Amino acid sequence: MNSRAINWYLQRITGAALLLLLIMHFWVEHFTADVRHHGLTFEIIQRRFFGNPWFVAIDISFLIIALYHGLNGVRNIVFDFGRVTPRLRVVVTALLILFGLAVAYWGIDAFVGNPHLSEGQVAAAG
Repeated sequence: MNSRAINWYLQRITGAALLLLLIMHFWVEHFTADVRHHGLTFEIIQRRFFGNPWFVAIDISFLIIALYHGLNGVRNIVFDFGRVTPRLRVVVTALLILFGLAVAYWGIDAFVGNPHLSEGQVAAAG
């Protein structure tokens, strides 16, 4: 199987995964008992994040899959609608990968590396 076919399949697989993760995200963030009875507050979200690592895993997976899906889509559009030479394809792909890695690092750091969201501060607020 060539790389174009793999990209085509991965675009469909990540699209389906995004739908599943979006449903899970909305259910967890907007329809659980805590939110229905007490409203959606920063403290509730942070308590859930630090109380259950699955919440963080779901949101980080959502971020990574959405980034791949979106950037692969941009790459496909550029390649399909532009006159792109093989050398330019490598440059476009490299730039999108670097951009995706930077955004992924920034997003993951917001979930797990933010010193303002430490477990002690959230417990004291709750």
